[in-house]
Amino acid sequence: MMIPVLRLKNKEEKRILAGHLWVFSNEIGSIEGTPGVGNIVEVRSARNVLLGFGFYNPGTLIAVRIISKEFVEPDLKFFADRLSSAMRLRRRLFSSNFYRLVYGESDFLPGLVVDRFDSLFSVQILSAGMEMRKDLIYQAIKDVFSPSAIYERNESQTRTLEGLQQGKSIVYGEEKSADYDEDGVVFRINPYRGQKTGFYFDQRLNRIFSRRFAEGAKVLDLYSNEGGFALNLSRSGASSVKAIDASGEVIESLAANAELNSLKNVEMEASDADVYMKKAIASGEKYDVVVCDPPSFTRNRKSVPAAKAAYRKLHEQVFQILNHEGILLTASCSHHIFRETFEEVISSAAGRTGRTLQLLHRAGASPDHPVLPSMPETEYLKFNAYRVI
Repeated sequence: MMIPVLRLKNKEEKRILAGHLWVFSNEIGSIEGTPGVGNIVEVRSARNVLLGFGFYNPGTLIAVRIISKEFVEPDLKFFADRLSSAMRLRRRLFSSNFYRLVYGESDFLPGLVVDRFDSLFSVQILSAGMEMRKDLIYQAIKDVFSPSAIYERNESQTRTLEGLQQGKSIVYGEEKSADYDEDGVVFRINPYRGQKTGFYFDQRLNRIFSRRFAEGAKVLDLYSNEGGFALNLSRSGASSVKAIDASGEVIESLAANAELNSLKNVEMEASDADVYMKKAIASGEKYDVVVCDPPSFTRNRKSVPAAKAAYRKLHEQVFQILNHEGILLTASCSHHIFRETFEEVISSAAGRTGRTLQLLHRAGASPDHPVLPSMPETEYLKFNAYRVI
């Protein structure tokens, strides 16, 4: 079998040699052969040094997603082996079968995300190479895990960049829910109905961390989703919790989870966060703890200035309703907003509202979202805790 060879331009190999797994289209010098979308290509430097093998897509900025330094056939065994490797790591991290099983490039399965909810599996495919082989992926999941259901959650806009359609389907089994116990707080999760792949496992350790600030506190949880922070804080002794989310459907799920945990002090409101904050400021509301975990404000580098302005405005609002010595638990999942930028924006917002900050804690995503040090794109979540004076 003749594998097409893609050669980089001169001096473009340094990042790949360091362990980065993407080849960008503007780094390609020449191509020997005629690879199609999703085909395997061999990547070499301009000096003919072998750099790896990966899935090719000529229509995107990320032209090659490297899967191995040496040639491997991406067959059923390949996927079963990589899924098994990912599972072994998660078993060392967690005692239950609820976690992100595959985190794309970080698990050397570029463009593939798999969340596990015990016997239920939620799959998101973000690259053409994986899309071409999704039947192998689903069979590998069946072979390795014997699932009761597999759901395809392909609503991400990233698929459009790869020339793929969006949608969702039940690949195997039927629609079901699973109860996830997060160290004493239970969430009833429907992976086919929840946002993105069904649940936000990336914040699990940050939610548990937040509990230390709960005792006797009046809490506001902005962008609450299904109540991850709200219910953890309620369970841990908050005097009251106000949960805000723009989605009425999400609020219904939050209410069901609160009832499941017999938590009576959680008030929920379906409202846009900006609308709610303006109302809260006008009425003089004050809180001891504010959780601020918004969706991404930026999709690309061009939108970074607008995103910075949005983060600054949001935190200026938060600082106006936090009590003296209040706690801010804030996060950004915007990859293009680096941690230094995020912290600068928060400090700027504090200065503009006359508040002084003590940074108590820095964190990222839960370890089922491993980071490749050579690939900063794999580290997206920033989570900070501040005491506000």
